[in-house]
Amino acid sequence: MRGVIRSRSTRPAARRSRAKVFKRVRSFPVAYSQIQHGQVSVVRVSTPLAGRVYYFWWVDGTYVGMTASAEYRLLLPAGEQARVECVASQNPHFDYRAHGPATPPARAVIWWIASTAADVDYYRIDESRDGAAWSELVRVVHSPGLWDHRYVTGRLVDLAGYAWRVVPVNRAGNEGAPIDQLPRTAVRTPDAPDYTVAFDEGTTRVTFSAA
Repeated sequence: MRGVIRSRSTRPAARRSRAKVFKRVRSFPVAYSQIQHGQVSVVRVSTPLAGRVYYFWWVDGTYVGMTASAEYRLLLPAGEQARVECVASQNPHFDYRAHGPATPPARAVIWWIASTAADVDYYRIDESRDGAAWSELVRVVHSPGLWDHRYVTGRLVDLAGYAWRVVPVNRAGNEGAPIDQLPRTAVRTPDAPDYTVAFDEGTTRVTFSAA
């Protein structure tokens, strides 16, 4: 079951495996609490589920990952808000795509495999909006112990077209080959349903049908 918290300012599906059969997990409400440390918001959830629990997280409708901890941290600049949602399940193979929140995605997750170069220092993420020139969005420090990296963008502008690329940079400031991300158009506010209404005076019946 889902719960929602706004930062300052479940019925999971059973999955059968050859090695193990996961039992169905009952749905429970998830309670939220929040602590603010400067621009860092710490969101914590609690659930009656006992034993090993897996937490699936969404920020503004965008799935950002699974944790074994009931705590999620996100950086929010002053005056910005975010909608944080979580589903708790005892099934690590919980189908988060089918059972995620209905909130339209307002952010994007940029993901890439870490460079194998010994002298890579950081990754520069460039962004292009509506076909404009590339501009630097953020720098992500290279972590040798990580196999991959990810970055969650800020809120996207509704109906704007976005493209991103990740550029590895070594300690000497030399750039490697950029890694292009799939472009996307942000749809934060989906169109309302389109339908027609017919009224029958004889039966006083109102009929709704797709336009």
